[in-house]
Amino acid sequence: CTECGQRFRLKINLIIHQRSHAKEGPYECPLCEISFADRHRLHLHQGIHGRGKSYICSDCGKSFVCHSWLVRHRMTHTGERPYKCSECDKSYRRKDYLLKHQRQH
Repeated sequence: CTECGQRFRLKINLIIHQRSHAKEGPYECPLCEISFADRHRLHLHQGIHGRGKSYICSDCGKSFVCHSWLVRHRMTHTGERPYKCSECDKSYRRKDYLLKHQRQH
């Protein structure tokens, strides 16, 4: 399950389970009619219908549902840390890590 990480042997059990996470929302899956509050969650959900993970890392072969996750993952190979603290010399590959760090100053 993309929402909570729970695993199922049968795809139908996953679909039924995911309905427990779904809230009424404007983004409805055309294949199973589960609705989601935002487009991102719908996009993640649609991976269970055979669309699969379509963004593949050329360095290690790991695949991702979202392009942004691939971009973030690629930084683990390049060592890129674009988010730099203005108060010290630390830098981070994710903005949320930098923001958490900056709260400590």
